[in-house]
Amino acid sequence: MKLSTFASSALLLALVAGQTVVHAQDVKIKDVKHFDVEVGQDMYVPYKGKTEQFKDGFVTGFGSAITFKGLDKDGNPEFWGLTDRGPNLDAPNYEKGEDDVLTSKIFPSPDFTPEIGLISLKDGKATVTQTIPLQDKEGKNITGKPIEPGKVGSSNEVALDEELNDLGYDEHGMDTEGIAVDKDGNFWICDEYGPFMTQFDKDGKQIKQLAPGKGLPEILAQRIPNRGFEGLTITPSGKVVATVQSVLDVEGETSKTAMFTRVVEYDPQTEKVRMFAYPVNKDDYKKIKDCKIGDIFAVSDTKFLVIEQGKDAQGEMMNKVFLFDTEKATDLTDKKVDDKELEFVEKVEDLGDITMGTKTELVDLRKEGWTAEKAEGLALFNDNKTLIVVNDNDFGIKTVTKDESLKDPDITDYTYKPEDKTFSYKVKDVKPEISMEANDEKSQVWTIEFDQVIK
Repeated sequence: MKLSTFASSALLLALVAGQTVVHAQDVKIKDVKHFDVEVGQDMYVPYKGKTEQFKDGFVTGFGSAITFKGLDKDGNPEFWGLTDRGPNLDAPNYEKGEDDVLTSKIFPSPDFTPEIGLISLKDGKATVTQTIPLQDKEGKNITGKPIEPGKVGSSNEVALDEELNDLGYDEHGMDTEGIAVDKDGNFWICDEYGPFMTQFDKDGKQIKQLAPGKGLPEILAQRIPNRGFEGLTITPSGKVVATVQSVLDVEGETSKTAMFTRVVEYDPQTEKVRMFAYPVNKDDYKKIKDCKIGDIFAVSDTKFLVIEQGKDAQGEMMNKVFLFDTEKATDLTDKKVDDKELEFVEKVEDLGDITMGTKTELVDLRKEGWTAEKAEGLALFNDNKTLIVVNDNDFGIKTVTKDESLKDPDITDYTYKPEDKTFSYKVKDVKPEISMEANDEKSQVWTIEFDQVIK
């Protein structure tokens, strides 16, 4: 399964957001390997729809997050992986009421329950050997369907079936994206809807949930819809840390100006919350909101590995791992400039005495052969010098749109009117054909070994 061994360049001095020079250790990549994730038929997502290609169901994707569990009795490494909200497809905007147009997703298996999966690396394979479905406090399986508009955590989406019928909402719905295990063996999981931080017991039953205004700062509700928490980790001292996927869009005005995304630290012992700024280099992207965090992993109480990705300024996909340091970063709680949220500030010098965290590039995954669109799970082996990275392949499905009246049609540019079952594109009536097919992207686990401990 070995790809190749790379002689890598040393980490360079990095000037981050015009503030601090970071001196990082010199590390070299010794070895890179990759493994296709194998999921047994009994763990597939059941599908009862019309697309014959998926009559046996969807291969469950556990690549939305990963954390190291330990070694089995034979010395083979095991990891906890995580699904997201389940199989879903891009869909048209949805006219819900006379003046209300919402975004939507097609859920071909709407009863899917987000799951934790145990992944074993053994005999050159990455095999899912166990699954744990997530349940609410009453022991009922949750789903990945969105939360009703107007309620905490709503992404203003409509869940549709393949015939574009409204499937309704789930008040406990989660789009799970980050996982870690605390000292008591309980799972902490974050999601993109709330954004939520949720603690589950060893059997997947919810213990407690934190949300904006309910244990977490209210400003986090200003996340770009469906770009809440994308990664979660637990520090050696037991603090739970999650990162918002993209910059906040405060009052719908800062997604084009914000210089950072927020990293949130929660102390389960004191219930105290702090926030730090992860800097975004505007010149790296065509649009600030194109920068997306994939996952975060605590190396220490103040140093973290972070996946940063998105289409760069040239329109090419970028996937990198950075070492992020919060030691000298300012706690953003209650911090404002000119009585406005910090996301409105467009120049570093205008932050005054507020200091962002620093980041240094550790590895460019694309240069090491990574081809998947999304790297969404990140952790270290117990040797503290081998990275494990997993991709989210969206359960191996994608939307296909055909429309003779348009070149390269994108279904998200359309609006669907359920009353008369018609489509429009801007002001033009159209008749697209929507179908589902495999996206040909495999779910993979990558291991990247360095020549020394990451610290």
